[in-house]
Amino acid sequence: MTIPTRNILQIGFGNFGPTHLAAWRELGLADGLYVVDPGAASRQRCLDLGLPGDRVAAEAEAFLDLADLIVVLAPTDQHFAVCKPLLATGKPMFIEKPMTATLAEAEGLRDLCGDQVVQVGFYFRAHPLARLVRDEVTAGGLGDLRYISARFHGFKRARGDSGVIGNDAVHFIDQANWMMAALPVAVDAVSRDHFDRGYDDLALIRLFYPSGAIANIEVGCIQPGRWNDNIVPGSTQTKEFVVAGSEGAAEIDYQTSELRLHRVRHELNDGLWRPNNRGVEMPYRAIVEPHQVVAGEFTAFLDAVDGKAPPLAGMEECGVGMARILDAIYRSADKERRITL
Repeated sequence: MTIPTRNILQIGFGNFGPTHLAAWRELGLADGLYVVDPGAASRQRCLDLGLPGDRVAAEAEAFLDLADLIVVLAPTDQHFAVCKPLLATGKPMFIEKPMTATLAEAEGLRDLCGDQVVQVGFYFRAHPLARLVRDEVTAGGLGDLRYISARFHGFKRARGDSGVIGNDAVHFIDQANWMMAALPVAVDAVSRDHFDRGYDDLALIRLFYPSGAIANIEVGCIQPGRWNDNIVPGSTQTKEFVVAGSEGAAEIDYQTSELRLHRVRHELNDGLWRPNNRGVEMPYRAIVEPHQVVAGEFTAFLDAVDGKAPPLAGMEECGVGMARILDAIYRSADKERRITL
């Protein structure tokens, strides 16, 4: 499939910038990529990775008129200030997760948005393992969903611009919502800031869904990870996601790109509910590189821009809706009680 050439303006490069660049190269669109970053070190990194000097600048105005679409990879606490004037251009926008730092900012961007396409960068929605499980759930293969368990933690740097809730838990909160095809009606959470930097480095989160199903999510940078991280060198990581239903369960290990489907149903036998285990399937086990997943996100974004499909992660659900959930989680952790949305 040939993808039409586009001029892409990317705001920010950062730690995930090389992965974005590799994704555009995977799609054959890197020749139309223009990068803006106020940091001299980030701009030099672009040059070191082969971007021409005339396509790297410190200010967005240098390339804004050329751009067909905009990608925002700036730190989350800068998203509102960066996106506000860019939305006024009417150009399609891809905004890395979370869309904003606060609920008020998310609602503000929504109110400023015209009819242009806006997609939020929720990476795991494009991951082939997650898509296989979502297809299984949608087809009824796991029955009625009852429980989700997710762990996203490992020894890694404590970021200076966000905590593990906004940086890591947000991924699996979105994935839980996607699998449940619903947003939670209540949350409770516990978090800690062991490094006294104003951001959480450990969090335990529960999400309660309209069906009665529950999701339990553990995130942190103080617990060991099972594997070396494939995005941040020198870090360890555990990224595991389990979906359990009345007809079975799916286990994803994102670090090993391994999926197990358990065909299990509990049946009443001699007064006891016993598992009828019909076996385990492993329909997918192949290494998936991060840039390939991001290329999938970008492909979905371009399809939305071309009117072929709705955004993979739209502004209302994944921007404003997620901001509302995160706001409730932060309030729950602060008050140490359940919050109803």
